[in-house]
Amino acid sequence: MKIEPKATKLERVVRYERQMHCCRLSPDGAYLYGAGFDGRLHRWTLNQKDRHESFAAHQGWVETMVLHPDGSQLFTADSWGQVSCWPVGPGIPKRRWTIQDAHLTWLRRVTVSPRGDRIATCGNDHKVRVFSSGEGKLIRELTGHEHAVLSLAFHADGKSLTSGDLFGNVRHWDLSTGKCLRSLDASRLYKKFHQYDQGGVRCMTFDTAFRCLYCGGFEGTNANQAQGTPTVIALDWASGKIQTIMTPRNAFTGPILDVVYHPAGYLIGAGSSEAGGVLWFWKPGQAKNQHEVRYENSFRGLDLHRNGARLAAAAFGDRGGQRGGNGRRLTNGEYVGFEGSIALYTLA
Repeated sequence: MKIEPKATKLERVVRYERQMHCCRLSPDGAYLYGAGFDGRLHRWTLNQKDRHESFAAHQGWVETMVLHPDGSQLFTADSWGQVSCWPVGPGIPKRRWTIQDAHLTWLRRVTVSPRGDRIATCGNDHKVRVFSSGEGKLIRELTGHEHAVLSLAFHADGKSLTSGDLFGNVRHWDLSTGKCLRSLDASRLYKKFHQYDQGGVRCMTFDTAFRCLYCGGFEGTNANQAQGTPTVIALDWASGKIQTIMTPRNAFTGPILDVVYHPAGYLIGAGSSEAGGVLWFWKPGQAKNQHEVRYENSFRGLDLHRNGARLAAAAFGDRGGQRGGNGRRLTNGEYVGFEGSIALYTLA
């Protein structure tokens, strides 16, 4: 399908009292799933006036979620290292399985293979692990990163997995042997300021032809983890060389925390800052974006519906004028968390 980025419209917004970190649209378009800092799994039924239901799910922050390619299962993972598998659809979701200690430290990302037979996870313990999607059984552990691993992407060849870490190192793994075949350079996304390690490959995705790997993050300008130039490094898969360095046309301070590739030929990146969020639309091979869409709050995660006509973006909300979700304020002696929202956009 074709899209015109300038015609992107905000369709609706669903809101919640705590921060939203990730979201997914069911294949039939009936449900919107979200999760974040309260550890619960949220479901909005979009064809029933956005009816909201909330279910106990995790003990830590839900960092990431992904849908199985057939749309029947949802995988969620939290900051305590736990991964759970849920059915997609109506009724009270019952866990199909849980991995209690997929990682012993902060789990950063879960992703699923194009064929749906495996999931992969990564975390602050420098490890990448691969599990069966049907039972959650450990298949392989991939070791070699020397820093926290922040992002993952499966290749469609069925044997390759990529991972990106805090220092901008991207590794290409052979899933059949567990060996690292090569290292790709995204070190532009890392800088050290005094004792602070700044940046990292925060997100990654392939194009639909799996010929280019896009690595998102930012080039830091100081020791503040939220200040720098949003940047995507496009890596040619065959050669491993950098094709394009992609940055916004208009000034913005903050990282790109998620990217998706639209089959119409656009890379869409989600920007996060204390001043709000932005969606950027880049054409492959172009250094500057063609269009941007601004939002009142800071974006954290994206999901492109499989029909390509709708995009969901999870965000940290604004409570009392502070958008980023940082800081501590007491109201009647209690800490009040920041609000969250998920914005739904029509692309076609």
